Amino acid sequence: MDLSTLIPSERTIEILSPGTKQPIGVRVFLLHINDEKLKKLKRSFQDERYRMESKGKNFKAENFENNANELSFAAITGWEFYNPTGTEKDEGFDKNAQATFNGEIPAFTKKNVLDIFDKLPWFRDQIGQEMGDDEAFFPR
Repeated sequence: MDLSTLIPSERTIEILSPGTKQPIGVRVFLLHINDEKLKKLKRSFQDERYRMESKGKNFKAENFENNANELSFAAITGWEFYNPTGTEKDEGFDKNAQATFNGEIPAFTKKNVLDIFDKLPWFRDQIGQEMGDDEAFFPR
């Protein structure tokens, strides 16, 4: 087996309700924490922290939170908001179950993602947990 072929691939995750652990109608397309596209960003966070510490300044909790938001956003390649009860033709369909944020289906933009992270920290936490799930990113 050529080890150079064992690289993580993009995957789709379901965002789950923090209370029920049931799908809420949001799918996120996600890169692995060690994806090449994220390395530069992670290094810039480390460099900034080292710069601050070398000047005798402390890296604040706000900096850590902002970095977590930036990294989580960078790991997302897109999302899909949908109705977890199916379509109108499906038994048990509930039109009010359509996933929205502030009453609308948000476009995948940095502003919208960061707004959701700000108002729903559990959303970002799920993404963070999934980004580090090595086994799930590798083909079986």
